[in-house]
Amino acid sequence: MSSRFNPDAEFAYGAGQVNPRKAVSPGLVYDMDEMPYIQFLCHEGYSGAALSVLVRSKSINCSDLVPAFGHDSLNYPTMQLALKHKTQMIAVFRRRVTNVGPPQSVYNATVRAPNGVDITVKPTSLLFSHKKQTRSFKVVVKANPPMSGAQISSASLIWKSPRHAVRSPIVMYKP
Repeated sequence: MSSRFNPDAEFAYGAGQVNPRKAVSPGLVYDMDEMPYIQFLCHEGYSGAALSVLVRSKSINCSDLVPAFGHDSLNYPTMQLALKHKTQMIAVFRRRVTNVGPPQSVYNATVRAPNGVDITVKPTSLLFSHKKQTRSFKVVVKANPPMSGAQISSASLIWKSPRHAVRSPIVMYKP
């Protein structure tokens, strides 16, 4: 085992599968169209004009868009929270997964979090009766700075079934 510390923590790799055999049968997938990306970029301060070029649309008015769904508006496996304040930060992430595994599947949530971070998932189980069925869940992250002096702190949500383990990294960081 290497004793080297990677200061980039969860930012050093993606949330996807590394094992090609497992990638063929991921169990659950996170899927979305372009609108959440547009909402996210508007929230990050990009102008409608800049986004219009990106998505090849005549006009995008960020102020006319429906507010983002959850803390980041993305339906992506990774959840990240910038700890900008010296007080407890709370973020609600809303996610949606589609069953691409066995038709009758049950996935139970397992959360791993460091000290000073409280993570709750609702519901704690996702029940699927057929393939391509979609289920939504909510992840609430409460982080207390300074998180043991670390600049980046990692947690994870793992949806487990008898055949699959679908991991979602949760990262809290000080900008």
